[in-house]
Amino acid sequence: MYDTIIVGGGIAGLQTAIQLARSLRRVAVIDVPGGRSAVARNYRNILGFPQGVSGDDFRREGQKQATQYGAEFIADEVTGLAARAEGGFCVTTKTRAGTHALLAKTLVMATGMADPFPPIPRLRDCLGLSIFICPDCDGYESVGQKTAVIGDGPHAVQMAAELFFYTKKLVVVNHGGSEINEKEQALLERLGIDYRAARVEQLVQAGGQLRQLQLSSGEKLAVPRAFLAFPGALAQTGLLRAFSVHINEKGHVRTDPRTKETDHPNLWAVGDIAMHSQQVAIAMGDGAQAAIWIQKRLRELDGESPLSPDPPFGRGQSR
Repeated sequence: MYDTIIVGGGIAGLQTAIQLARSLRRVAVIDVPGGRSAVARNYRNILGFPQGVSGDDFRREGQKQATQYGAEFIADEVTGLAARAEGGFCVTTKTRAGTHALLAKTLVMATGMADPFPPIPRLRDCLGLSIFICPDCDGYESVGQKTAVIGDGPHAVQMAAELFFYTKKLVVVNHGGSEINEKEQALLERLGIDYRAARVEQLVQAGGQLRQLQLSSGEKLAVPRAFLAFPGALAQTGLLRAFSVHINEKGHVRTDPRTKETDHPNLWAVGDIAMHSQQVAIAMGDGAQAAIWIQKRLRELDGESPLSPDPPFGRGQSR
């Protein structure tokens, strides 16, 4: 029986694990390789890393830190979640030998987002270095640079409009082929943004630094930066469908803004699956905030008396 099982070992899950392990709790983090932070080759907007830090390095150090305080890491795929009649949760994982069940008093979902990446050769070599998905994170990297938006119809136009704040040297490549309407065409013309109705057939790059896009039209575009803008980013919340939690139309989970607990008691959601701006710093804050309230809840479940005459700390309650 674990005090807490955390499903997902990305940034939010790791911060939750560190805080709870330091609170002397038995914690297990269940994770499979991958996730959004795994393709982030250089976070440049995080306090304390002026030269940037890769998602892999960030996660590696986070896992080492959590392990130092006693957190356990399990490299399995979670296939099922269930609330137990006697309290707590049962987490089923898929292993090479079959299935395995783990028990926990509290549960944290930190399963993140799955991004739709087009099958363009050598794309992943450039992701996070010269090709990006988030203008809030990496718009700065395109300041004054010729930048391509590789996307699908309206999504590409919207991304270009956001990037126009950082650079006026933009070209939209409608790789997905969805038509843009007259209003979107007029916007591109008004902003002076070039438009190509063509697919990207090949990337020319060196060490992850983009040099050129080779289009299906035969044209070759010399660009050092590009952003992706495709529909279909998916919040990984399918496992939560069995619980009485509110999931919005985009798949994100509603949580208590103070505690990060969901509508189902003793079940928390942190990171990109929650309703917030998808930023590393916010994911870390989610994890730390949730862990503090999980510790309070665990003390209640363990029958400890409050340290003050105030009522027990529950969801949404204040000190």
